[in-house]
Amino acid sequence: MLTWTIIKLRMTAPLPKFDAPPVIETVLSAQFARLEQFSNAHAGWFWKNYLGAEWSHVQSAPRLDDQFERFGDEVRWGLPLGIRVVPGMESERLQILRDDDESMMQVQDSRLIYNWRKQKHDYPSYDKVLHEFKNAYSNFEKFVKDARLGSLELNQWEVTYVNHIAKGELWNNFSDWAKIFPRLPVLVEGVPNLGAEDFRGTWRLAFGDKQGRLHVTLNHGRTGSEKGTEVIRLELTARGPVDLAKGFDLWNGFAIAHSTIVNYFAAMTSSTAHRYWKRRV
Repeated sequence: MLTWTIIKLRMTAPLPKFDAPPVIETVLSAQFARLEQFSNAHAGWFWKNYLGAEWSHVQSAPRLDDQFERFGDEVRWGLPLGIRVVPGMESERLQILRDDDESMMQVQDSRLIYNWRKQKHDYPSYDKVLHEFKNAYSNFEKFVKDARLGSLELNQWEVTYVNHIAKGELWNNFSDWAKIFPRLPVLVEGVPNLGAEDFRGTWRLAFGDKQGRLHVTLNHGRTGSEKGTEVIRLELTARGPVDLAKGFDLWNGFAIAHSTIVNYFAAMTSSTAHRYWKRRV
């Protein structure tokens, strides 16, 4: 019989802090009503005139679909909880990389995204990532005004943390996973000649008064290629609507997203793992 433990978050300050967390990527994203006149040329204009010389490399990527978290009567069973909207005419998404290759800015006609990606340095802290995003947002807002593209009508905020727990750090085989995630269900017990080899799980949890939703994905795989490092990949994404009528703006969204992700991460992982990651709060 499978048993699941419901995690009850304690949304109180101070937040848990780790000196050596397994974070390999953090993403902050602001989604807004589509800028109808925005083009690939505008993206290049923003890059060359509103970012510093250290943002020296660019590459194109397919446009990301707009997403909206739906709640209550707007949710229909059998349909995704996050609704995707695809425009008829699409511009590309421009990815702008800083010289250190750890920071990336992404811009399209309905999104501004900042990524921190681990290369040589450890996670710099959420405050620093947020500071970088705020600078980028201020520059982009000025660009939109200067280019006479209209105004940024924000409608969705999103924060993502990606964690990699490499084999050999806290685990060596599947049975060790319970030492990291003690609340995972027992998948196999008492069945002769049957041993677990893998686990993949996805959870969706609403929080606040229709303020947002936390998406949690746990996977087992390798980095880069079939010969890459074997890892447990834990991805947590908090996403929700900007609702100025309720006094809930982009920055409120980021704040509750960050606290929800950090608290849930701490709640679903063990004290043994916390000691390994040097938890100090």
